Amino acid sequence: MTGEVIIGLDYSHGNILTLEASSFTEFTQFLFTSGYKIGKIESGFNSITELRKYRTIIISTPKNTNLKTNEIENLKKYVKGGGSLLITSSSGGDYGNNTNLNELTRNFGFEFAPDEVNDSVNYITLQKRPLISNFKPHVITEQIKKIVFSSSCSTQILDFLEDEKNIKVDGIVISGLNCWHRIYNGEDWIEEDSPKIPLLVAAEYYAGKVVGFGNLSIFSSLAREYGFNAFDNDILIANIISWLTGAIESEGKPVTIELNLDLFYWAENIVKKEKWEGISDLINVSLKYFKDNYQEIIEEIKKIRSEKLEKRKAYEKAKKEVEEELTEEKILEKVPVIERKKEDLEEIMTALEEVTGEHYEISIDLEEEEVLTDTPGLVSYTNEEIVEFEKGFPKKAIWHGKATIAFKEWLDKKYEK
Repeated sequence: MTGEVIIGLDYSHGNILTLEASSFTEFTQFLFTSGYKIGKIESGFNSITELRKYRTIIISTPKNTNLKTNEIENLKKYVKGGGSLLITSSSGGDYGNNTNLNELTRNFGFEFAPDEVNDSVNYITLQKRPLISNFKPHVITEQIKKIVFSSSCSTQILDFLEDEKNIKVDGIVISGLNCWHRIYNGEDWIEEDSPKIPLLVAAEYYAGKVVGFGNLSIFSSLAREYGFNAFDNDILIANIISWLTGAIESEGKPVTIELNLDLFYWAENIVKKEKWEGISDLINVSLKYFKDNYQEIIEEIKKIRSEKLEKRKAYEKAKKEVEEELTEEKILEKVPVIERKKEDLEEIMTALEEVTGEHYEISIDLEEEEVLTDTPGLVSYTNEEIVEFEKGFPKKAIWHGKATIAFKEWLDKKYEK
């Protein structure tokens, strides 16, 4: 592949789109004013060396002629090695144009349907000129709000691909909910509803790219209502050419991001060590890997988050239990050694009940059993006497270090005997 942006137009298979045709002057003018170098392919696709002179090859609706087997093989090799193709058909697909484009496009995961797309609600003048406003996110569909697909066939993405790992096909322009088509079923043309079917596909095949759609009228300069300058048709074509030629990739789209400082230094070191062009290339490769393995990566992230959440819950539970124990200890610490009033003890026990969930009662009558002060002639007592008293009475012998009245009376009676 050369470094120049060269587009090759096929002139060897009865293609309708040519540089000399007055009906495509606006498209031709766009190519030249955009700086693209254009070449004509007049000897077919028989030399892979000749094909590699072009960055992009346009095959535009061959009429009454077929691609040869070796041409198809050469085009496959060309795309596999990094080349790109823009392949267009028109109303009726291969059947209506008497050609065999599908033998080529099936290698890239899609084919053109033998139909003509219509819309019963959203259209310009005729139902076979449907207005399209359903697009999937892609660089090709950026800044596009509405286009016209006139006298076009639809595309069909194949259910089975021989090499799924190296082929990725996306339908990025989709028909509306009121779409219907006339389709050839092998015997007759029949009409049936066909909402939300792909009209334009973008494929990545090994190192190359392919875009396919069935609307040749989009290049036309003859009709302002559905041709090159209708709605966003010209933007769509410009985006397609840019994506295929690599103009979008080479120029890039500036994006401001905030990198973690450690990641930035790591990336900077890798760029120098491995001789990358710059950090942007490293980020693009990372994002490409993330895109290709999105589901697996997301599942792994969810798993890690779930494990962290469980650990967090266990930590919060343990923390709460410790806090409750500390709260109970703090309440108990509030009970002083000094003498307390009955109201103070009731408040303390209420707080304890809220923490432990148990019920407490005062076991002594503070109003009747006042603690003795230092009274002359106070009878002394022993620990054995305290134990003996409390075994026989539901009273306390000692309160705050002093004998209670009940204990003193018991001692008096004991000593009288």
